[in-house]
Amino acid sequence: MSDSIPIKDSRDLGRVVRAVRKLQRLRQDEVGGFSHSFIGELETGKPTAQLGKVLEALRELGLKVHVELPPGIDQQAFEAARTARR
Repeated sequence: MSDSIPIKDSRDLGRVVRAVRKLQRLRQDEVGGFSHSFIGELETGKPTAQLGKVLEALRELGLKVHVELPPGIDQQAFEAARTARR
């Protein structure tokens, strides 16, 4: 199983993005089709970064996002609620 890193805020996520990018020896402008300014803002924890672009940048770096359900939420009930029609 891969290592997981708890993320409390956008700055935590930014630090992870920066560390992974540097370990891959990539410049900011070499991450997908993103501008260096977007990656720079992501790495400094800009709280208003567009979620879709953030997720795409994470994928480009090989990072995966997992969400833990809060205690007391049954997995089957969650799946039923998630797939139910509105």
